[in-house]
Amino acid sequence: MQLTTPSTENRKSDSGPSPQTISIFRINFDEIYRRHLCRHSQFGLNVQHLIAVYGIYYSVYSLVAILIRHLVPQLDIAAQAVTLAVLSIPYIGVLAANIPVTLISVTIASIALLIAGSVQHTTIPFWVHIVLIVMWHRVQLWGHKRYTLHRDMAEFESRYRKGGHLFLLLAIYELPILLHYFLAGRCDWIR
Repeated sequence: MQLTTPSTENRKSDSGPSPQTISIFRINFDEIYRRHLCRHSQFGLNVQHLIAVYGIYYSVYSLVAILIRHLVPQLDIAAQAVTLAVLSIPYIGVLAANIPVTLISVTIASIALLIAGSVQHTTIPFWVHIVLIVMWHRVQLWGHKRYTLHRDMAEFESRYRKGGHLFLLLAIYELPILLHYFLAGRCDWIR
């Protein structure tokens, strides 16, 4: 892959064949990781994105914890944590079918810490978490204004088109992608 700066010269027209739909349940993790490196090869950007992703996950888990406390107020903190963990099983199952075993272990540990934090901190109002999710997403977008180095994405443009499907795919796999970057992707880092 050749290193470039942001431009429109490498963009393909939309008149080509339509890309085949990529299932969020069956992915090629190495391919998605290589796509990630095209725009996220700088260490600082990945640090910023990991912090933002943890912030988003924390707020999502906190929103669900608030709903659980509202719907079943008699549950203690441990039961709330178990409920959140059980609700996370489908997500973890999708990840486990698509990412390396060592990476699923670290992702589960991250989720466990996020669950523990979300059931412990009960004073943050529901609406604040909604604002925080939007804010953390903006932090990710702002990072691309500071870290502008990226590689040619032509290899991935026809398969991974911008839109709702790609957004969902990245929402599901971004945490393990970022964790993989820090645990095993050192040879890919561009400083």
